Amino acid sequence: MDYISKTLAKGLDILLFLADSDGLSLAEVSSKTGISKTTAFRLLYTLCEYEIVCKSDNKYYMNCNFNLLQPDNKILDWSVIPYIKPLVEKFNLSAYIGIPTGENITYSQIIPRKDHPEDYKILGEKRPLNTNAMRKCALAYLDIDELLKMLRKIHLRKSTVNSIIDMNAFINNLQIIHDQGYAIDDEETQIGHRCVGVPIIVKGKCVATLGMAGNTNELKRSMIKTLAHQMKTTALTISNRLF
Repeated sequence: MDYISKTLAKGLDILLFLADSDGLSLAEVSSKTGISKTTAFRLLYTLCEYEIVCKSDNKYYMNCNFNLLQPDNKILDWSVIPYIKPLVEKFNLSAYIGIPTGENITYSQIIPRKDHPEDYKILGEKRPLNTNAMRKCALAYLDIDELLKMLRKIHLRKSTVNSIIDMNAFINNLQIIHDQGYAIDDEETQIGHRCVGVPIIVKGKCVATLGMAGNTNELKRSMIKTLAHQMKTTALTISNRLF
């Protein structure tokens, strides 16, 4: 006996194709899945209503306003948007909430720049800890025993010529991050790209990180201190009001 729901299966097929794309039009969804345009439209409309999919410029994107990771964690719901969106608008940079997951950071929320729906593409992705500003920030706020345990089992990856792959240099960098209250990815993950990360601290523990990123023309070195200061203020506000 076949217990598979054909409607649910079609919806899952759509999600799989959207997750592996930079956005698809209705016609493209219909073509790739073999689902009629009428049915595809109905399914996409439903997914948009539930905020699992978002639509922009006649294209559909995965996970616009939906959290699949830890729905019970307050930091992961979209109540953080009013606090972060002013930073996005002021600096014209994308903003991210990252959750420490073992040796990586997982992007759980994206607050994109206006007219940049492609920023949603990295939602759910995991990034290495030694190059990503948000993950380095989370590491820097571990207690010493947790940090040493983590450092014993990791491999420092070289993503670009700027990646820190010497363990002593990396530990020194973590101390600097802790002292100044923010981390920088200065073309360490990707050439031409910068990111600033700050911790979101609850009861003395870094439960998440707030990151803002752009290319090197959008996020200049001269902006970093001002940006980091305002991000730290926002992170503190989130911690105080949502927890």
